Amino acid sequence: MKIRVPMMTDIKVRVYKNLRWLSIALVSLLLSEWAAADVLMKNANFVALPGGKIELRFDFDSAPPSPQAYMINQPARIVMDLWGVESDLASRSLDVKTGQVDGVSFAQTDGRLRIVANLYEPSSYNTFAEGNSLFVVVQSKNAGLPVSTSETSDNVVAKSADAGAKMSFEETRSKVQGMDFERIEGGAGRVTITMSDDKAGVDIQEEGNNVVVNLVGADLSRALEQRVDVQDFVTPVMFIDSMANGGNTSILIKPSAEPYEYLAYQTDNQLILDFKPLSQAEKDERAKELFEFTGEQIDLNFQNVELRSVLQIIAEVAELNLVVSDSVGGNITLRLKNVPWDQALDIVLKTEGLDQRTVGNVLLIAPADEIAQREEAELQSSQKVEQLAPLRTEFIQVDYRKASEMMGTIQGAKLVSERGFIMADDETNVLMVRETTNAIQEIRDTLRRFDVEVEQVLIEARLVNATSNVTKDLGIKWGFGYNDVDNGKGWIVSQDQSSIDFSSTSPTSGLNVDLGATATNVGQIAIGFAPGASTLIGLELSALEADGKAEIVSQPKILTTNGKKALIQSGSEIPYQTVEDGEVNIEFKDVVLSLDVTPRINPGDRIAMELVIKQDSIGQVLANGELSIDNNELQTTVVVPDGQTIVLGGVFKNETSDNVNKVPLLGDLPIMGALFRNKESTSEKTELLIFITPKLVRNSLSQ
Repeated sequence: MKIRVPMMTDIKVRVYKNLRWLSIALVSLLLSEWAAADVLMKNANFVALPGGKIELRFDFDSAPPSPQAYMINQPARIVMDLWGVESDLASRSLDVKTGQVDGVSFAQTDGRLRIVANLYEPSSYNTFAEGNSLFVVVQSKNAGLPVSTSETSDNVVAKSADAGAKMSFEETRSKVQGMDFERIEGGAGRVTITMSDDKAGVDIQEEGNNVVVNLVGADLSRALEQRVDVQDFVTPVMFIDSMANGGNTSILIKPSAEPYEYLAYQTDNQLILDFKPLSQAEKDERAKELFEFTGEQIDLNFQNVELRSVLQIIAEVAELNLVVSDSVGGNITLRLKNVPWDQALDIVLKTEGLDQRTVGNVLLIAPADEIAQREEAELQSSQKVEQLAPLRTEFIQVDYRKASEMMGTIQGAKLVSERGFIMADDETNVLMVRETTNAIQEIRDTLRRFDVEVEQVLIEARLVNATSNVTKDLGIKWGFGYNDVDNGKGWIVSQDQSSIDFSSTSPTSGLNVDLGATATNVGQIAIGFAPGASTLIGLELSALEADGKAEIVSQPKILTTNGKKALIQSGSEIPYQTVEDGEVNIEFKDVVLSLDVTPRINPGDRIAMELVIKQDSIGQVLANGELSIDNNELQTTVVVPDGQTIVLGGVFKNETSDNVNKVPLLGDLPIMGALFRNKESTSEKTELLIFITPKLVRNSLSQ
């Protein structure tokens, strides 16, 4: 509904008489403003860059002048003065809350615009201009970003840290290496732009129904300058157009006509934009958040009319009954076109120092002080009534929680006055409350929210230890001996002294080269040659190849309620000695398999868990006779959907060894060296994987 009220005749006469002087004054004002503001600042935004950098961008209607910039350490600020510049922004501040920058403020004085960047701590900064834009890059001082004044993009150079050599800006320009598109969870579309580095400036703007990504200082090859049709993916994105724009690159993303929202972020040299579809209800909700007034639009054009008449017109549009205080009076002049009635009412009330209260379909309007005094009097009256109200005693049954726990909740909420009291009996799970009727009703409402059945969660963990080992051992033993039977003399070559016996009538059985396999259960083959009664040549080959596999699965389970910590463990205690001040004591060390978890149920049946999982085992025996303990422990926080299994972590260990035992010099001979060598190869692989599966315990339905 639109209402237009014509201006009165005498008002028109006065306006026409003064039109000439008004026009002259208006032209003079415009000329003075035009002369004072050579450059207008049209836009201000920021973007987060890798390495903790923040890039502030200020766009002007023409090339900006060089700023006079300086740093203030206490408080930490970057101050820039732009002479001959005026702000055309609707707001005087820009909230950043990212990196080192808290926010940016704009202050306008005669012939000068001051830009103040409020920092969390003193930082390094760099300013440069490109076209009609001024860029300020802020970074922590630890990153070593040099402080410099503004410099144009035509003569930007990179300084060498060693020799101070200069290379041209063209040689270090960023390049767009590729663009990818994919459909992700929830029907969203993801556009991934890959660049050669992370130095290009990023400016993302919405133009009409399109999203334009401007990559400042980035080159685009001819092969990538094309249109990509992605309508078949059924996402909010329809087309992606890439084009070179002078020394920059512009990427136009055309979404569909359906509601959507997008999120842009950069990781190293990749810029990612996610477009998520929105329902109409979500779109209306977001529009309502941006603009709080939802009333029917009206037109108001008044010149010095009575304020009560204006309020009466607004009440008729809003279809509300109107009550106006006697202290409200005076005249008002206003011109509003296509304005929601609730916004028009808010403007009128703020202009005249009034306030409103709505009770049902009745709109009450009075001076703000008068309403505040009236409400204060009503509050004092209600407090007196509450103080004089009679007390009554009630017994409230607690169903799912402990009565003492609920009593603490009520006392913490300060729902019991000084006149009343509350008592809990855990045996009958009953609360005894003595309070006024209103207070008892409020206590019942609070118990109704807290005294509910808590959901239960079953957490199941699986720890898998897999071990695989392979051993190969190849060795040889050989020797020879001679004994002269007739003279009782001779010579013997053997592996040790004990096997040499000249009194024996037969050669020794010992072999003088002992490089056999070390394991006990090995495959052996022996060859002996005895040409006479007093001569022996013996050869023994031994070999071992072992292959072993083992898999140990530990599966602890525990059931607990939402938000309650639970612990289950199984194992043994190992005694060990400690010596303190010469006194020997026996202490015990736990060797357990344990699961310590605190679950929390999130919306969408997603379970957040704080986990501590331990798996100890007895290791090797040390030199002092005590046992070592092998520990495997994991501490993490994870969110898992109901009933799904994820891998929390894993440890993979591979040990390989090759050993060669040989006789010096003789073992290195070709071919014959094998008679003087022993080879042993060992390979052992160990892998530990930890899985977790949370499940909501749902109550079965009963008839």
